[in-house]
Amino acid sequence: MQHWRAFLHGTQEIGLWYSREGEEGLISYSNTDWGNCRETRHSTSGFLAQLHGCLIFWKTRKQPLVCISTAEAKYKSLCDLTSELLWFCQLCQEANILLINTAITIWEDNQSCINIANGDCNLNNKRMKHVDIQLHFVKEAIQTNLITLQYALTTEMLADFLTKSVPNPTLVRALTKLRIFRLGVRGDVKKQSHNELRLVNPSPKTLDY
Repeated sequence: MQHWRAFLHGTQEIGLWYSREGEEGLISYSNTDWGNCRETRHSTSGFLAQLHGCLIFWKTRKQPLVCISTAEAKYKSLCDLTSELLWFCQLCQEANILLINTAITIWEDNQSCINIANGDCNLNNKRMKHVDIQLHFVKEAIQTNLITLQYALTTEMLADFLTKSVPNPTLVRALTKLRIFRLGVRGDVKKQSHNELRLVNPSPKTLDY
């Protein structure tokens, strides 16, 4: 409880900046550590999504089963993210919210995982043969043009901090790209227009981690 209180006290002035301006479309990032839990050797999945450059959802959780390869752990995280993205698109459709009619871009930093999803890898390999069939719906999502996978360098993986501790400069850079800024004390956030808020000193230097 003390850790939670310290966290809430230290981050009470930090918030998300939402604006209509930004990159068009729905993009997401998927990342996983591999067996970093010392007690169970379970992996941790972490992913997030942005719409028009604005953060809309994120999640981090321990995977329920032990993975015998990095590619398997990454692929399970990719599977969970794909499920969340399709649910979000269905929710927007039911709410009559129009999204750009293009495939959702998912950034992944593991080439083997991308090859498996794109069907460029032999799943009869003994290291991947035991992967559950339900994970293969990622392939169907790619084949039906619902999602597309892009390779991201580890240095450009914005979901990296969701699965492991990262250096302070890496964390600040990721939070800045995700539009997470220190908003200042109450009253410092002033209305600029009908669709945008102006931040006080919205720069990485104002984030003290």
